[in-house]
Amino acid sequence: MKSNLRLNRYYSIFAYSILLIFLRIDLAFLNTLPTGGDMGAHVVPAKFFIDNLISNFKLSGWSSDWFAGFPAFYFYFPFPPLLVSLLNVFLPFNISFKLMVIIALVLLVGSIDVLVSKQKNSSSFIGFVAGATFLLTESFTIFGGNLASTLAGQYSFTFSMAFGNLAIYFIYKSQNKNRLILGSFMISACLLSHIIPFIFYSVFYFAYFIVAKDSIKTKFISVLLFLTLTIRFLTSLLTNLEFTTNMTYSPYTKLSDLIKPDILPFLLIVFVFLISNKKFFFYLKKFEFESYLIILSSILFFYGPEGALWNGRLVPFFNLGLILMFFKLLNYFINEIQNKEISNYLLSKLTLLASAIMLLLYYENWQERYFVTSIFICCLFLVMMFLNLSNFNLIITLTTLILIFSSITFLPHWLNWNFTGYESKDNWSHISKLYDKLDELEPGRIMWEPNSDMNQYGTPMVLMTIPLFTDHESVEGLYFDSSITTPFHFVTVSGLAESPSNPVGGLRYINGDFVKGVKFMQDLGVDYFISYTDSIEDKAFESNNLEYLFESEPFTVFKLKSNKIVPISSKLLEFNSVSTIQGIEGSVLRNRSDNTFAQLSMSEFINNLDYKYIEGLDKSDFDKFTSAEEINVENLVIKNSKITFTTDSPNQLHLIKVSYFPNWKITNGSGPYRVSPSFMAVIPYEEEVVLEFKNTNFENIINWLSLLFGLSAFYLYFYRNEKEFKNV
Repeated sequence: MKSNLRLNRYYSIFAYSILLIFLRIDLAFLNTLPTGGDMGAHVVPAKFFIDNLISNFKLSGWSSDWFAGFPAFYFYFPFPPLLVSLLNVFLPFNISFKLMVIIALVLLVGSIDVLVSKQKNSSSFIGFVAGATFLLTESFTIFGGNLASTLAGQYSFTFSMAFGNLAIYFIYKSQNKNRLILGSFMISACLLSHIIPFIFYSVFYFAYFIVAKDSIKTKFISVLLFLTLTIRFLTSLLTNLEFTTNMTYSPYTKLSDLIKPDILPFLLIVFVFLISNKKFFFYLKKFEFESYLIILSSILFFYGPEGALWNGRLVPFFNLGLILMFFKLLNYFINEIQNKEISNYLLSKLTLLASAIMLLLYYENWQERYFVTSIFICCLFLVMMFLNLSNFNLIITLTTLILIFSSITFLPHWLNWNFTGYESKDNWSHISKLYDKLDELEPGRIMWEPNSDMNQYGTPMVLMTIPLFTDHESVEGLYFDSSITTPFHFVTVSGLAESPSNPVGGLRYINGDFVKGVKFMQDLGVDYFISYTDSIEDKAFESNNLEYLFESEPFTVFKLKSNKIVPISSKLLEFNSVSTIQGIEGSVLRNRSDNTFAQLSMSEFINNLDYKYIEGLDKSDFDKFTSAEEINVENLVIKNSKITFTTDSPNQLHLIKVSYFPNWKITNGSGPYRVSPSFMAVIPYEEEVVLEFKNTNFENIINWLSLLFGLSAFYLYFYRNEKEFKNV
């Protein structure tokens, strides 16, 4: 028995070595900036987090890098950049970011491993194979959790699933005496990585937390720890949901959208086994967590309310439930064969032969482009095959793993593309030359023509890295939900692109209307425009509002005549604020009323109507503060967390073309007020104007509460241990 356990551990060591080699740990240590899909743009906020937030002992703040500014890490998740910042203490940023991604992937496999393992406090080889099977599915590339989605930029989701699995392991399976406290850390990390897996896992976790037989004091400490780690992020997210962009995704409706081709064999095997087995209900009870994942994801996929949760996000949980169930059944099946003392000699040899054939297939597929990687992986597999030729359990499991590897079609290419980085791309010099020339210009807000052909530089989103390499801001970025300016940008750029992406659903795009697009750029305070295609370049040359600056093939750069601060001479219409509860409800369920601030503002914006909606300003003061026809503004400086300028028109309403968020505060003035399309309006009382992005009073209270909860948990934990120690 001990020899089998030892062999199992050896197999696990070899298996995780294969995983690291397959994930190209060698490329992770190349000092190149990772790219590929959204990942190639996620590097911007991660670097911002290190340079501007964690270095000032903050986990959230304001970034001017994208759109017209957005609240950074209020709605997106701080754990991944926090891990990058810790690694960055010892390693360059580029390497730290790639290692963070690999850690997420290995952690996910490990979390599935311990859920499948029979041993209470250790991993197993069959558990690893279950994790690798989930990770290497290729039927979806954006929903989250698997390797393909992670390489597309969904590493936060991967971390969240990993921590969610570990939380379930500690609450449901582990015999560790501190299991509730460890589980509390894991479910907290799950939330701080991504909220969708947290919602999914927390129902099951807290149900078992309630019925757990641990002491009341231990449970209380666990709750205090959870509140310490999450209360600030969670309360800031919920209370500000009104100020997120209403992303409208088309829900999936077909059974084939949920049950992907590579998961179908697992479903059929599990279904046939359960239906044909007299112990059907016994197994359902034994597979409580797996059944929970499968049933809940299926119900929500087809019958869940249309809202912020895109039902495509449910596919990873359905897959995970099936894979967990399949490998637990496989383990049972193998043990049953061994217990019946059926001769396994012939089966073992046939299985090893099949493994060798599949391994050869894997080598033939990948040796031409990834020779060294393929050789290492094949050699390790061969060592595992001949390490013990008589252990039927391990041979069957190993064959399953080799089958998974031999069926891979594109993942090695994606790993190579992402981790070799921007700098390795054949035409990267086009981007570096453009950025060098941009740095010669006065810092400003840049809108650029999107085009899928720019994937040659690493990702079609390559120009989102403008803030990373220059002193300029890119109007387009990720974190669409975080800035209420997002939809106005995408409407604008739809008129400025030969092939616009139009990613936000439910908007009235202006495809092909270049003149209106230029007008909207001026409304949004854009300073520069970069064309990519010849057709858009020609239209830009014809525009009287665009001034040609330079060409950096294949890009052409133009300057706009626009202002960041303007008077409001339009008629003002009052918008009555909604309650916090209404704001949360409208955001979660995606209120489609035409009377939301966003909907009313979009109508005013796109139709160029002569009025503006304003929120917060007393209606009786509308005429009093909008009489100035012209405002002279000088010394304007817009930085992260601070805006300063001088004005010759104090006591008048100034529109500042920076995204509104309630944390902005003006010194010696009133406001900011939310004003359409999505900006701030202030009434300064003096010529010198200062606005700062600060914690609200509520956030300060929550910070103190978090500290109090943490100190209380620390005291109770060590006080309890001291008492126990004295009683021994």
